[in-house]
Amino acid sequence: MYTEFARVTVDAVGGPENIRQVTHCATRLRFQLVDPSKVDRQRIEERPEAVGVLESQGQFQVIVGPGVPDAYKAVAAVPGVPGEDEVRTPAQAAAAAAADAPAPAKGGSWLDRLLATISAIFTPYIPVLASVGIIKGLLALCLQFGWLADTSSTYAILSAAGNAMIYFFPVLLAFTAARQFGANPYVGATIGAALMEPTLTTINVTGERLDFLGIPFVGQSFANTVIPIIIGMWAFAYLERGLKKVLPQITHLLLVPVISLVVMVPLMLLVFGPIGFAIANGVVTGYDWLVQYPLVLSLIFGGFFVFVIAIGAHWLVTPILLAILADQGKEYALAAGGMGNYAMLGVLLAVLLVTRDKATKTVAGSAAFVNGIAGITEPGLYGVVVKSKKYLGAVVAGGLVGGLICGLFDVYVTAFAFSGVLGAPAFLASPRAVPYFAAVFATIAVSFVLTLLLDRRGRARQDAAAAEAVATPAAEPVPAR
Repeated sequence: MYTEFARVTVDAVGGPENIRQVTHCATRLRFQLVDPSKVDRQRIEERPEAVGVLESQGQFQVIVGPGVPDAYKAVAAVPGVPGEDEVRTPAQAAAAAAADAPAPAKGGSWLDRLLATISAIFTPYIPVLASVGIIKGLLALCLQFGWLADTSSTYAILSAAGNAMIYFFPVLLAFTAARQFGANPYVGATIGAALMEPTLTTINVTGERLDFLGIPFVGQSFANTVIPIIIGMWAFAYLERGLKKVLPQITHLLLVPVISLVVMVPLMLLVFGPIGFAIANGVVTGYDWLVQYPLVLSLIFGGFFVFVIAIGAHWLVTPILLAILADQGKEYALAAGGMGNYAMLGVLLAVLLVTRDKATKTVAGSAAFVNGIAGITEPGLYGVVVKSKKYLGAVVAGGLVGGLICGLFDVYVTAFAFSGVLGAPAFLASPRAVPYFAAVFATIAVSFVLTLLLDRRGRARQDAAAAEAVATPAAEPVPAR
């Protein structure tokens, strides 16, 4: 289905030799390119499979929509294209490039590279995190209605399915982080698993002063952690590369993993863990300060988080919020931030009702469906909303109303899920479910009505201008003398 799209897209981004890596998230193909100036945006935009394109986080991104997994498989199947399991270093990319190709680009600013790296590390897990959030929400509802007892084995089994991803996140995160930094992901995952090993976990959670070879450290649980693992895997990548330079190649297979594990596990406890925990605590402190003003927080996320989505930075913000949710058991910004999604749904429904353009109606209809069911916003955002300022205004207005309600009623969530029907159980499980869904309906209604009003006013202006043009006779030409 996407074979021709893949062929054209790969050719339009400069060919396989210009691609360092291609990955995908829920709706986008994400290309890390050697030389971004080679991209022919117009060729890609002309493809019906492409909802839109943008450059963000040092990546060239093609918005495809829910069909992106199939589109990714087709792109990765093009000979020479490195996929998710292969990341070309700048030197490898340069070697793969044609002899007359220009020098590789730097890949954007340091902030672009940081955002791209964090996004690549977390993106594979976001859909799974949303899925386990739904499971946790359904279980909470079962407890509320008395359908299950929290002492039953059935509850324990299903609860394990919902909790495992969060609890053992350091293991999974270490895998993708190590891979992204160019290190052995399986050794990285083993380092993460060592931190979760039952004996070590038992002494770590005490918070007491412990020691390794006489070197003191304070025991801290690595369950649910994010920042310590990323910092540790970044350091592990340098250690592995250094070992491969100084050790004979014949010893790499065994000695590099052995030395890496023996060195990195203690360093995670002594150095990188404390550094990461200090940074994480600083983030939480800042967040806790902002939570003291829930109305401000909710208005910011409700009205303007859609712009974070527009530039693709939501994959950076979301993991921070997820870490806070895992640590505190509740989170406010995830509730208010979803209001922008529902505001977009209201706009799409209004556009579907009033537009006279068949192509726009088709895009609005399909985008409204995936938004309402699964909370996927990019098709509507790039296919409809960004094409008109009035639609953007309606999205912001609707989101602000939803954020206002969330702030006034102290709305928070206890499990993460995407917005939409499929994610509803996670939000129903929150003690603030009633005001949350009141905010949802108010958001959809405000953006829907505002879009209708703005569209009607726009049409009235167009009709008035047309009538004026008809009523004003064209100036008669002056005869030549």
